[in-house]
Amino acid sequence: MKQTLADLLNAIRKGKGDIYQNGVRPGSVKLAQFKECAKLANVPALGSQDGKGDAAIAFIKLFDPCGSWSWFISEFDPATGEAFGVVHGWEKELGYISLEELANTRGKLGIGIELDMHWTPRALSEC
Repeated sequence: MKQTLADLLNAIRKGKGDIYQNGVRPGSVKLAQFKECAKLANVPALGSQDGKGDAAIAFIKLFDPCGSWSWFISEFDPATGEAFGVVHGWEKELGYISLEELANTRGKLGIGIELDMHWTPRALSEC
C-alpha cells in the first residue's frame, strides 16, 4: 500500500502528520519540511528516472493554497535543494524546480506553498 506524507509523519511524530505544516510561514523551516518529506517519501536522485517520460513517479505534490499552481516532484537532490518534475501553472511544464524558491514564496495571503499531505505517489501521466 502506498503511504501518504501524513501516514509517514504520523509514524514518527505521534499522530501529528496532519498538523505538520500548521502555522509554518515561508522560509527556512518550510524548506526543512520540504526536504524532510522528500527524504521520507524516498524521492529518488536527480536523473534516476530519465527516459521514463510520463511513467516517471511523482512522489510529492506541492501546491499554492491561494492559487491554482501545483508542483509534482519526481526527483530530488538534497545537497542543492533542486528537484525535477511537472509544474501545472499557466501551462503544464516538465523541468527543474528550486525547493528553496518555493519554500520562500509568500503567495497572496502570506501562507506560502504547501505540501499535499494526502498525496499518494503516482505516474506523472496521472498528475
